[in-house]
Amino acid sequence: MNILFFPIRLTVLIDLRHIVLHMSNRNGRIVNDIAVMIGGRAGDGSLASGEILAKVFAKMGLEVCTIKDFPSNIRGLPTNYTIRGKETLFLSRKDHIDFLIALDEVAVKEHIDELPKDGVLIYDSSGGDLPEDMKRSGIHTYQAPMEKMAIDNLGGSAGRIFKNLISLGVLGALIGLEEEFVNETVEEMFGRKGREVVEKDVQAYKMGIEYVSKNIQKTDPYILEKRKKKDKLFMMGDDAIGLGALAAGCRFYAGYPITPATEIMEWAANNFPKYNGVVVQTEDEISAIHMVIGASYCGARAMTGTSGPGAALMTEAIGLAGMSETPTVVMHGQRAAPGTGLPTKSEQADIEHVMYSTHGDFPRIILSPGTMEEAFYFIGEAFNLAERYQCPVIFLSEQMLCQNKQTVDELDLKKVKIDRGKLLTQDDLKKIKDYKRYQFTEDGISPRSIPSLENGQFEANSNEHDEYGGTTEDTKIRNMMMRKRLKKLEVAKKDMIEPKIFGDEAADIGIIGIGSTYGPIRTAMEQLAEEGLSVKYMQIRMLKPFPYEQVKSFVDSCSRIYVVEHNATGQLTRQILYRIGLPENTEKFRSILRYDGKGFRPMEIVEGVKKR
Repeated sequence: MNILFFPIRLTVLIDLRHIVLHMSNRNGRIVNDIAVMIGGRAGDGSLASGEILAKVFAKMGLEVCTIKDFPSNIRGLPTNYTIRGKETLFLSRKDHIDFLIALDEVAVKEHIDELPKDGVLIYDSSGGDLPEDMKRSGIHTYQAPMEKMAIDNLGGSAGRIFKNLISLGVLGALIGLEEEFVNETVEEMFGRKGREVVEKDVQAYKMGIEYVSKNIQKTDPYILEKRKKKDKLFMMGDDAIGLGALAAGCRFYAGYPITPATEIMEWAANNFPKYNGVVVQTEDEISAIHMVIGASYCGARAMTGTSGPGAALMTEAIGLAGMSETPTVVMHGQRAAPGTGLPTKSEQADIEHVMYSTHGDFPRIILSPGTMEEAFYFIGEAFNLAERYQCPVIFLSEQMLCQNKQTVDELDLKKVKIDRGKLLTQDDLKKIKDYKRYQFTEDGISPRSIPSLENGQFEANSNEHDEYGGTTEDTKIRNMMMRKRLKKLEVAKKDMIEPKIFGDEAADIGIIGIGSTYGPIRTAMEQLAEEGLSVKYMQIRMLKPFPYEQVKSFVDSCSRIYVVEHNATGQLTRQILYRIGLPENTEKFRSILRYDGKGFRPMEIVEGVKKR
């Protein structure tokens, strides 16, 4: 099967022969490097217009990434969608935005100061001109009564939603969006709603173009130019996880909707059935994890996805998976907590939760991807590790990676290997006279059978057990069984996904991070190098088993270590210090923290390194 021919595939245009370093200044123009924020209120179409713009950027040949910042309610509160497009590959968001499309005054108040000199404000002046106290010198300001135009021409008050397409028309006329690609994308996204909706969207876009031609004189330097085609994928992290799970043989997904994991279930529901897969939306997270354990017990590759509140409900069942030695994969997408917290924002404050949650001692493995590609490949490895070591595997991600989108190179299915560990076939069982599901073995891993196989029956429950699975409280067996299970984690070190190190190996200033801090850290390193400051960066990609030797060596080679993480208390820092045996107050370590639910800008990391 060729699973890359799913709806997430886009054709992207690029021609490396036309690359211009930094893409700036041909006759004062800034070409093919632009970050656009569309700000409005939830429900007014700003996120939909951002999605259209991102896809059009991709079709015009740009590398694209998005940052979706939306509230937890359905309508009314401020929301924004930032789309960055650049002709050459880049690693993170910009430190600023170049264009702000403000569909109301609130968007101006909140984001006007993110525009640099020569930045552009496109303002919906339906309620009047931009107030004087909101204007900024050095900013190119264009005004258009977009909502009024939509109401007057596209169906009265019900037509105001089309102001988002009018705003894209204004932007398109200013920077040179290909109208053909806009129309094509509108058809792809809204065709199912009927011809009338599509035609009004197209009409609204043209109205924006016409308004610019009659009323606005372009003064800003930004321009887009179309390039030649190159196949790319444009996908969010949850898409990559779903696709990677399918490619790795996962055929059962059970979950309860929760940000930022819901899109995995939606993706799976659309695609798993095509390959004899099953998706179940359960009544709660407790049901979901138990269904996954049951499906895995029966021989299926199965997973669930959740976030902090749901993971809290799953903790007892994860202990069941540990005790019964049932392979179990859980995608834990971190969001800003505790409680409900900021349910649609990003954070890395569940590190200690996944390291220690549930009662009792048992082995678990924890992976942490930092890119879309790693999300795809690591979820496949999560299934291999779960079956190889017959234990729970936590796939630790976060909202910043799960729900944002990016163009990525075509994924290589040949790299996806399936290893089911010591899973016995019927032929294997025929050769075994006395099958012991929990047999004591040198590596701690016992041969595994699945129901219905002759000679492979065994008892599985949450109690301590003997080699056959029978409940026991015998102290000798208990001690032997505990040592057997815990030995797996030692053995698993040979399959560790090792940290990656970037930068100047001779540098004595080090940065450490996990997950979505990858892109901002890499970009910050480039900025620091331009200022003459050499640093190196370790990306930790597996938290358990912890890469002790690699982290210890990296720390020992540095005079200063900066740990960049999205939480308020330095949870990753504490893990590092504890694992390598340093006191918590060591002077070598400094934390660069952000915990407002938003992602790091590279300049924040640069400033953190320079001022300490």
